[in-house]
Amino acid sequence: MGLVGNFFCQWTEAALFRSVFPYNWRGIRMKKYLVFLLVIILLSTACQTVNELPVTPHLAVIKERGKANVVILNKDYKVVGEKKIGEFLIDGQVDGQTLYAIDCGIEPALKNLYAINVHDLSYQTLTLPYIPQKIFIHDRVAYIASSSVQQSGFPLMLVDLESLSLIDTLMVPGAARPFIPEANGVTLYVNAGGPYKFGPYAKKVRVGKGTAGKYEILETTDMPQELPPTNVISYPEKNIAVYAGFAKGPKPRWVKQPEAYTSKIKVLDKKNDSVLQEIDLDESFPQQIVRKDDLAFINHYTDLDMSGEMISVYDLKTMKLITKIRSETPSSIALAGSHLLVANFVPGTVSVIDTQERKQIQQVDVGEWPTKVLVVPDSSSPIPKE
Repeated sequence: MGLVGNFFCQWTEAALFRSVFPYNWRGIRMKKYLVFLLVIILLSTACQTVNELPVTPHLAVIKERGKANVVILNKDYKVVGEKKIGEFLIDGQVDGQTLYAIDCGIEPALKNLYAINVHDLSYQTLTLPYIPQKIFIHDRVAYIASSSVQQSGFPLMLVDLESLSLIDTLMVPGAARPFIPEANGVTLYVNAGGPYKFGPYAKKVRVGKGTAGKYEILETTDMPQELPPTNVISYPEKNIAVYAGFAKGPKPRWVKQPEAYTSKIKVLDKKNDSVLQEIDLDESFPQQIVRKDDLAFINHYTDLDMSGEMISVYDLKTMKLITKIRSETPSSIALAGSHLLVANFVPGTVSVIDTQERKQIQQVDVGEWPTKVLVVPDSSSPIPKE
């Protein structure tokens, strides 16, 4: 409610109060007094209810910067809330009715995790020990990776979301790439960084609670590949992974076969990460791969020069390309029922794509530089597992 509405509520309550309690009130019957008192209570409650009416969130959009860098949309894909929070939001994830966003800042650098209520955009802040770069949430624990390389590796910060407090910081042997949820913790792929850093190959690191009940690195294994995937769909026996590779820019000297990691889908055996199948992608820089039944949707985008204009759709049974959907600079994708949501970085929009018809049915203006689109679960429904 705006200022006029608030003034009306306050003026009406004051007027009623004066009518019930005049300077000479002996002639007023008790019954009338009780009726007027009840009206005052109901009117006061109604005014508070209107002021505190929450929005019904369906999507949360994170933008790197801008006047409002967190935007909330309802089920009709209309903007119902927006707010400026922090300086440079680099990643985020929704857990229940809370959006957890990490802020790396620019000048100066920041080390913040924000726990944002998606209904009213109020938030709490936790200052982290290292600059955050990537967040993954599983079983009420946030695994926050940092790109601030240390002598012993790359920091992986673990945060208890119940208390919004740091559990511990572990050092992993490479920059974190995709995370996979496990029964006890997570598995993450890391880029070891070449023979003069932490090893010539990509590594897979399993993090979870040890025998003493404390989080630790339970296992580290070398992968047969030189580079880790960009994103993964996990199955019980295999992983379907996309590799962005080196379609543009310099190729590291320590990568012996850069063409093996340029715009690929690879089906990996989950036991030993050997390649069971390899498919060349028509488009460069695959970022995310999300699954809807037997279909995979892949967004092609790079922030090197803010380029990319396509969503690829693959049949996961045949591993064949079905179609492509044009979308300008699709920086992030997410699934909500029969809709694929796409954050378009340069135009500052969110596209709504019908996954059956494979075409855009709606586009919403959310403002400059959206980097992540996230689905908020229905508050009346159980929180979905990853």
